[in-house]
Amino acid sequence: MPTESRPGPTRLRVLLMRLVTAVYWVAMCLGTHLPNPPDVVPTNVSDTWLHLGAYFGLAVLLIGSLAAGRRVTRRDAVRVWLVTICYGALDELTQMIPVLHRSAEWKDLGADAAGAAVGVLLGLVLASWIRAGRDG
Repeated sequence: MPTESRPGPTRLRVLLMRLVTAVYWVAMCLGTHLPNPPDVVPTNVSDTWLHLGAYFGLAVLLIGSLAAGRRVTRRDAVRVWLVTICYGALDELTQMIPVLHRSAEWKDLGADAAGAAVGVLLGLVLASWIRAGRDG
């Protein structure tokens, strides 16, 4: 097999990060749209903390997906934050569909935005740290 057709370490890293991010995002979507998911989510944890953690994870993974192949800019960070918030808003809106037996709440969207902001910041720190280790 010629070396040109084989994915290099960078390409493989990008594909792996994108796959992990996609699986996480699909799991989030399913988890927030299943009517009362049985025993998947702990009942003794505030829903707000679950939103904060889920969107934190999504933002870190999105930044990681970008950072796996190139340097992440401030503009990228803002875009990731906005995409994550827009997804959070769409998630809340679709939870208002009556057959899902879910409810939309402003505080959940606020937790989504806060979790995404912290996730973007941590993602940027991790990305620069990893890049520095790789380059130097």
